[in-house]
Amino acid sequence: MSFLKVDESKCTQCGICAAICPAEIVSFGDQGLPEVASLAANMCIKCGQCVLYCPTCANTLAFQNENELVRAGDLAMPGKEDALNLLKTRRSTRKYKDQTLKKEEIAALLDAVKMAPTAVNSQNVRWIVTQTREKTAEAANLVLCWMREEIFKDPTSRNALTGARLIAKAKEGGDGVLRGAPHVIVAVTPKSYMWPEDGAIALTYLELAAHASGLGCCWGGFLTHATRNFEPLREFFGITEEEHVCGAQMIGYPALLPTRQFPPRKNITVDWVK
Repeated sequence: MSFLKVDESKCTQCGICAAICPAEIVSFGDQGLPEVASLAANMCIKCGQCVLYCPTCANTLAFQNENELVRAGDLAMPGKEDALNLLKTRRSTRKYKDQTLKKEEIAALLDAVKMAPTAVNSQNVRWIVTQTREKTAEAANLVLCWMREEIFKDPTSRNALTGARLIAKAKEGGDGVLRGAPHVIVAVTPKSYMWPEDGAIALTYLELAAHASGLGCCWGGFLTHATRNFEPLREFFGITEEEHVCGAQMIGYPALLPTRQFPPRKNITVDWVK
């Protein structure tokens, strides 16, 4: 099978596949059909645009599974107001039910999140998930261990002062680190990768996918900071020295839901470049 296979009976030679290719490697051959030269195939970023945008569904790529392709018109899409309300009603969840999520539920979320954009479609984000409350609590305790070290280093530092408060809360049976979330999800990328922000984008997709599924998330700032600076926590998660911790999300079923929406926000600052 050629790298780009074209059904001659469907192709109208409209040129959209060539125009939409970000790598600019689709051209028209002697037969008047789109093709990718063998020497240019290694420049393909495997985005699939030449297939997805073909108006007659004439194209197929060697690495794509046709059974996974769905006609865009067959997908149920939210209206503009519904989509914007999904974004505007996202709240940080800091109180969770005791109920844990099934592995399949988290996997389904991450399957949607893999559609998040990455630089040149590199898809370099790796995910780490705690499956049980026990493992999540162990991660929270390791964060407290890091904070204890910070207190010994400089008891007046911000990390130390925050740590003292959270350690005291833990002694009273509370969880100020992970807020009692049943799971945490951590995103990492290679340190050599030029665009670690891909991980933050993917974590944002995760938060919105969770919100759409009736779940709650909260960015794990303490966990992220500790994992970046505390080797025992990196070992716990299996994060190597060659990897960068992009961020983390707590996730679970919200114990409380808002009665009203749209809290106050500052007016946005915009500089319009004319």
